[in-house]
Amino acid sequence: MEDGHFVEEAEALHDAHAESAEDYKAIQEVMAFYEKLEIPPDLLATITSLVPDGGDLAYMHAVSVWDGEDDLFDITSLDGIEHLINLEVFAPIAMIGEGGIDYTPLLGCKKLKRVDVSFASEGEKNESVKEALEKRGVEIEE
Repeated sequence: MEDGHFVEEAEALHDAHAESAEDYKAIQEVMAFYEKLEIPPDLLATITSLVPDGGDLAYMHAVSVWDGEDDLFDITSLDGIEHLINLEVFAPIAMIGEGGIDYTPLLGCKKLKRVDVSFASEGEKNESVKEALEKRGVEIEE
C-alpha cells in the first residue's frame, strides 16, 4: 500500500464503514477485503524490503481509531514469505507478537541481504536459522 497498490479500495471501504465502527476494533469489511486479496506474482516480485510498522497504511484503513498498543495485527508467522522472491531486507519495526516468531521461513528467501532478528523467538531453531543466513552472507541485526 505504501507504493499505492490497493489504497483506493481499502480507503473507500474504510470511509464507508468508519462511522459505525468501534474504536480499537478492526473494520470487518476492510479486513474481509484484505483476506480475499490476491497479490499477483509479478507484484510480489517487486517487493525487496519488508519493514512492518504499526503506522503502515494497511492498519490505518483497517481501524478507525488505533494506537498500536494491542495485539490486533501482530504477525505470528512468516509462512509464505518465500513468495517474495526478490526480498532483500526483512526488518520489522514492530508488529511481531510478544513471544517472537519462527524465522525458519526466511531460509526460502534466496536474495536476502539483511535480516533483523530482534523479534525472533528464543531457541535453538532460530539460532540455526541465524547461522544458516550468516553463512549465506546475510547481514544479521540483533
